[in-house]
Amino acid sequence: MFNSFMEKYKYSLLTVVLITLVLAFFWFTDLSYTIYGVSVNSETAEQNLPLVPEYQASQDYGAVVLMYHHLVPDAEMASGKYAGNNAIISVSQFAEEMRYLSEHGYHTFKMSEVAAILHNSLPFPEKSVIITFDDGYASNYTLAYPILQDYNLKASIAVVVISSIVASDDGGLTQQNIPHLSFDQMREMQDSGLVEIGSHSYDGHGMIQATQSGGLGRFFIDHKYLTNENRRESDAEYKDRVNQDLRLSKYILESELNTMINYFAYPYGVTNKTSYDALYNNGFLVAVTTSKGTINKNSDALKLNRRNVDQNISLEEFARLLSVK
Repeated sequence: MFNSFMEKYKYSLLTVVLITLVLAFFWFTDLSYTIYGVSVNSETAEQNLPLVPEYQASQDYGAVVLMYHHLVPDAEMASGKYAGNNAIISVSQFAEEMRYLSEHGYHTFKMSEVAAILHNSLPFPEKSVIITFDDGYASNYTLAYPILQDYNLKASIAVVVISSIVASDDGGLTQQNIPHLSFDQMREMQDSGLVEIGSHSYDGHGMIQATQSGGLGRFFIDHKYLTNENRRESDAEYKDRVNQDLRLSKYILESELNTMINYFAYPYGVTNKTSYDALYNNGFLVAVTTSKGTINKNSDALKLNRRNVDQNISLEEFARLLSVK
C-alpha cells in the first residue's frame, strides 16, 4: 500500500520537497543584495564602520570637501569648447591645486576615513581636505591619478556603475561621449591606497518622466510617471525603485573591487527623506550633497556639504575655498 502510494505521488512529493528547500533558502539566507528588479528586503543592512585613521587633533578644526568631475588636457581646454562648464577643468589647474595642498601641509582623507571620524564624533585636524570626484570619468585615472600619486594625496571617486560596465566592456570608446572608468582602472587606483571608490548610483544619474505631460524629474527624489499604467508610481514603488538602484550599485562595486562600499554621492547633489533613509538601510556610511559649506565632527554623515572647484580659478581663489571659517 505504502509503496503504491509513493509510486503514484512521487513527483508531487518531490515538488513539495523542492519548494520547501527553496523557501528555506530564502528564509535563512541574507538577501541584502538582490538583482535589479527584485523587491528589496526591508531589513537594515549591517553597518561596517572602518578604522579611524591615525592623526592628531587637539580640537575640531573642521574640514572642506572639494568637488571635481572631469579633467582635460590644457590644449583641449584652451580651445574654448568647455567655456562656462564648471564640471570640467584643465590638468594644469588640477596639478597646481594639488601642489598647493601638498606644499601647505594639508591632510587629505578618503571617505571611509571621514565616516570613521564622524561616526565616532572625533575632531578633524587643522587643514583637513577631502578630495572627491563625481561620475567616474576615465580622466580621473589617466590625468588626475598620476598627480595624486606625485603629491601622495588621497581622493574618493563616486562612479555611475552602469557607465563603468560599458567602459569595462568596450573601453568607453564606442558608446560614451566621455569615457568612464573601467573596473580594472578602479582596482589599480584602489590598490595604491590613495583612492577609494564609491557609488554615484547604478543608473540613477538621469532624468525620469515625472508627469503625464512629459515633465521631467530626478531619479532619487521624484516619483516616476508610469505611462503604461497612466499613473504616478506609489510611495512604496518609489521607495522600492530607489532601494533597488542603491543595492545594485553597492553589490556590483563590492563584487568587482572586493571591498566594502561605504560612500555615496547624491546625483545632482540633492536628497530627501526617502533617499536618505535608503542609504542608511543599505549600509552606506557617508554621503555628499552639493550644498555649499564645510563639515565638522557634528555634521550629518549622510548629508555632507561640498565646494565645487570652478574652472580657471586663481590659486588665491582656491585658497579661499579651503577656509573653514
